[in-house]
Amino acid sequence: MSLTSDNQPLYLQIRDMLKEKIDLGVLKPGDQIPTESELVQQHGVSRITIKSALKMLVEDGLIYRIAGKGTFVSDPNSSEHLHIDTNAAFKKVGFLSPLANDEFSMKLLMGVQEACKDQNLILIVRSATTQLEEQEGIQFLRTAGVDGLLIFPVDGEAYSEAVLNLKTEGFPFVLIDRYLPGIKTNAVYSDNFLGGSMGTEFLIHKGHKQIGIISGTKSKTSSSEDRFSGYLDMATKAGLKIEPAHWLTRIDEITYLDTKMSREMIRKWLESQPEITAVFAFSNAFALYVADEAMKIGKKVPEELAILSFDAPPIRDFQGCLFSYIEQQEEKMGEEAIGLLLAAIEDPSLNRQIVIPVKLNEGRTT
Repeated sequence: MSLTSDNQPLYLQIRDMLKEKIDLGVLKPGDQIPTESELVQQHGVSRITIKSALKMLVEDGLIYRIAGKGTFVSDPNSSEHLHIDTNAAFKKVGFLSPLANDEFSMKLLMGVQEACKDQNLILIVRSATTQLEEQEGIQFLRTAGVDGLLIFPVDGEAYSEAVLNLKTEGFPFVLIDRYLPGIKTNAVYSDNFLGGSMGTEFLIHKGHKQIGIISGTKSKTSSSEDRFSGYLDMATKAGLKIEPAHWLTRIDEITYLDTKMSREMIRKWLESQPEITAVFAFSNAFALYVADEAMKIGKKVPEELAILSFDAPPIRDFQGCLFSYIEQQEEKMGEEAIGLLLAAIEDPSLNRQIVIPVKLNEGRTT
């Protein structure tokens, strides 16, 4: 059986293909099935597609998973694979995050949760939106007995003392979606420099030479700064004139949690820089604000002002996503972070950074 181009979803085709091999005895009880990575390579589909297919086979009782060993074909005449060792010492993982209600945060948490399920890990989640809450959260999770920590760092002008103390003490942790420039720690994050460069190159190829940049708080962690560095590198290579007046940065430091003030700042900025023909927004919220305020001052999108967003604003219709955007792989980020944390628990001296690729999706705002 091979994958077809009919209307059946790919994850169902993968499930049916594996089920057929089990039914025909090609895969026998106790046999280990290929890993997710191997199945991705064999069939040329996404990891999420493979996960969905395997999840259905597990629910049907056709396969079962053993943490750290793999996935195996079930024996219908035995319930041995259903036995849970009550004396087993399950590892506990703490996840400290701002836990916003945006799509990025939800997908990131989903990736972490799925990886914890696959590895039979106990996950304890705690929110933190300030460095003080981050410090308290780290203390709480360590008191709760976690074996390691995933930390989505809070933005700040200085490095978090609590995070630096973890490194000093050798406690296993992984930074997620961020890293600390100049300080070697385990981290999993998107290639933000590539995203900034890729987005700028895309706008330049669309004929834009006057490109505005909008970003939030300046931070010692590294996402917006890397995006800006990517933009600046590509703009310089393309010979664009660098105009600091075209940059509206550190908005959050003035307008934190005040949407009305953010919008007013953006509108006044657009009015004061009428030569700008494209805006690269480093967050999807800013992209929405730009679109709204542009229309209020009579600018047509994309005819008079193109808008590119980092992450997709939550606006879609029957034609798909409205905005052009840089796409991150949030679920993969979460999965890779759990794998790296388990490795760090086994080897506390480990210092590794995993960079997750991004890609550009063209919508109707450019």
